[in-house]
Amino acid sequence: MVTPERGFMKTLKNLDKRLDCVFRKEHSHFVITYDRGYGEPVNLILVKTDDGGFRQPDMREIKLLSDGDLNNQRVKDKLERTAKYMQEVRERDVINRNDMIRQRTKEDRIQLMDAFQKVHGSGKRKAAFRQI
Repeated sequence: MVTPERGFMKTLKNLDKRLDCVFRKEHSHFVITYDRGYGEPVNLILVKTDDGGFRQPDMREIKLLSDGDLNNQRVKDKLERTAKYMQEVRERDVINRNDMIRQRTKEDRIQLMDAFQKVHGSGKRKAAFRQI
Protein backbone atom coordinates (compact mmCIF):
# COMPACT_ATOMS: atom_id res chain seq x y z
CA MET A 1 0.00 0.00 0.00
CA VAL A 2 1.28 3.45 -0.94
CA THR A 3 1.30 6.09 1.80
CA PRO A 4 2.18 9.80 1.64
CA GLU A 5 5.26 11.13 3.41
CA ARG A 6 4.92 11.68 7.16
CA GLY A 7 6.14 15.29 7.00
CA PHE A 8 3.52 16.16 4.41
CA MET A 9 0.76 14.52 6.46
CA LYS A 10 1.85 16.42 9.58
CA THR A 11 1.76 19.74 7.68
CA LEU A 12 -1.61 18.83 6.16
CA LYS A 13 -3.10 17.99 9.58
CA ASN A 14 -1.70 21.26 11.00
CA LEU A 15 -3.58 23.11 8.26
CA ASP A 16 -6.89 21.38 9.17
CA LYS A 17 -7.55 18.22 11.17
CA ARG A 18 -10.28 17.09 8.76
CA LEU A 19 -7.94 17.03 5.73
CA ASP A 20 -6.49 13.69 4.70
CA CYS A 21 -4.41 12.27 1.85
CA VAL A 22 -5.23 8.80 0.56
CA PHE A 23 -4.14 6.70 -2.40
CA ARG A 24 -7.03 5.85 -4.74
CA LYS A 25 -6.53 2.71 -6.79
CA GLU A 26 -9.11 3.77 -9.38
CA HIS A 27 -7.05 6.91 -10.16
CA SER A 28 -3.62 5.45 -9.33
CA HIS A 29 -2.90 8.81 -7.68
CA PHE A 30 -3.03 10.41 -4.26
CA VAL A 31 -6.17 12.40 -3.48
CA ILE A 32 -6.48 15.04 -0.78
CA THR A 33 -9.87 14.68 0.88
CA TYR A 34 -11.94 16.69 3.36
CA ASP A 35 -14.13 15.02 5.98
CA ARG A 36 -17.43 16.95 6.23
CA GLY A 37 -18.51 15.14 9.38
CA TYR A 38 -21.23 13.15 7.61
CA GLY A 39 -21.13 10.84 4.64
CA GLU A 40 -17.98 10.04 2.74
CA PRO A 41 -15.07 12.48 2.56
CA VAL A 42 -15.05 14.91 -0.36
CA ASN A 43 -12.19 14.79 -2.88
CA LEU A 44 -10.43 18.15 -3.09
CA ILE A 45 -7.22 17.73 -5.08
CA LEU A 46 -5.94 14.96 -7.34
CA VAL A 47 -2.15 14.91 -6.95
CA LYS A 48 -0.50 14.35 -10.32
CA THR A 49 2.34 15.64 -12.48
CA ASP A 50 1.80 18.10 -15.32
CA ASP A 51 1.59 15.25 -17.82
CA GLY A 52 -0.83 13.28 -15.61
CA GLY A 53 1.66 10.88 -14.05
CA PHE A 54 2.05 9.73 -10.45
CA ARG A 55 3.90 11.78 -7.83
CA GLN A 56 4.07 12.15 -4.07
CA PRO A 57 2.17 15.12 -2.61
CA ASP A 58 4.34 18.04 -1.53
CA MET A 59 4.21 21.70 -0.56
CA ARG A 60 2.47 22.67 -3.82
CA GLU A 61 -0.75 21.14 -2.52
CA ILE A 62 -0.31 22.77 0.90
CA LYS A 63 0.17 26.16 -0.78
CA LEU A 64 -2.89 25.59 -3.00
CA LEU A 65 -5.02 24.71 0.03
CA SER A 66 -3.76 27.59 2.17
CA ASP A 67 -4.28 30.11 -0.68
CA GLY A 68 -7.89 28.94 -0.99
CA ASP A 69 -8.53 29.28 2.75
CA LEU A 70 -10.38 32.58 3.16
CA ASN A 71 -10.15 32.48 6.96
CA ASN A 72 -6.37 32.26 6.87
CA GLN A 73 -5.75 35.79 5.55
CA ARG A 74 -4.46 38.82 7.38
CA VAL A 75 -7.01 41.52 8.17
CA LYS A 76 -4.70 44.20 6.76
CA ASP A 77 -4.56 42.41 3.39
CA LYS A 78 -8.36 42.09 3.29
CA LEU A 79 -8.82 45.79 4.07
CA GLU A 80 -6.26 46.85 1.45
CA ARG A 81 -7.94 44.66 -1.18
CA THR A 82 -11.36 46.07 -0.28
CA ALA A 83 -10.08 49.67 -0.35
CA LYS A 84 -8.48 49.14 -3.76
CA TYR A 85 -11.69 47.63 -5.12
CA MET A 86 -13.82 50.51 -3.80
CA GLN A 87 -11.41 53.07 -5.31
CA GLU A 88 -11.76 51.37 -8.70
CA VAL A 89 -15.56 51.39 -8.33
CA ARG A 90 -15.55 55.13 -7.54
CA GLU A 91 -13.36 55.87 -10.57
CA ARG A 92 -15.63 53.78 -12.78
CA ASP A 93 -18.69 55.64 -11.41
CA VAL A 94 -17.14 59.02 -12.28
CA ILE A 95 -16.46 57.84 -15.84
CA ASN A 96 -19.98 56.42 -16.16
CA ARG A 97 -21.52 59.59 -14.74
CA ASN A 98 -19.63 61.82 -17.18
CA ASP A 99 -20.60 59.56 -20.06
CA MET A 100 -24.24 59.57 -18.96
CA ILE A 101 -24.28 63.39 -18.79
CA ARG A 102 -22.76 63.54 -22.28
CA GLN A 103 -25.37 61.14 -23.63
CA ARG A 104 -28.20 63.04 -21.94
CA THR A 105 -27.06 66.33 -23.43
CA LYS A 106 -26.97 64.80 -26.87
CA GLU A 107 -30.54 63.54 -26.50
CA ASP A 108 -31.95 66.68 -24.90
CA ARG A 109 -30.32 69.19 -27.28
CA ILE A 110 -33.59 70.78 -28.40
CA GLN A 111 -34.94 71.13 -24.85
CA LEU A 112 -31.65 72.63 -23.70
CA MET A 113 -31.64 75.11 -26.56
CA ASP A 114 -35.22 76.19 -25.68
CA ALA A 115 -34.31 76.61 -22.00
CA PHE A 116 -31.15 78.53 -22.86
CA GLN A 117 -33.03 80.93 -25.13
CA LYS A 118 -35.76 81.50 -22.51
CA VAL A 119 -33.16 82.37 -19.88
CA HIS A 120 -31.15 84.70 -22.08
CA GLY A 121 -34.16 86.19 -23.89
CA SER A 122 -32.69 85.90 -27.35
CA GLY A 123 -36.16 85.79 -28.94
CA LYS A 124 -37.75 83.11 -31.00
CA ARG A 125 -35.49 80.57 -32.48
CA LYS A 126 -35.64 79.42 -36.04
CA ALA A 127 -38.08 76.66 -36.89
CA ALA A 128 -36.65 73.23 -37.34
CA PHE A 129 -38.45 72.95 -40.69
CA ARG A 130 -38.72 75.32 -43.63
CA GLN A 131 -41.66 77.70 -43.40
CA ILE A 132 -43.86 78.25 -46.45
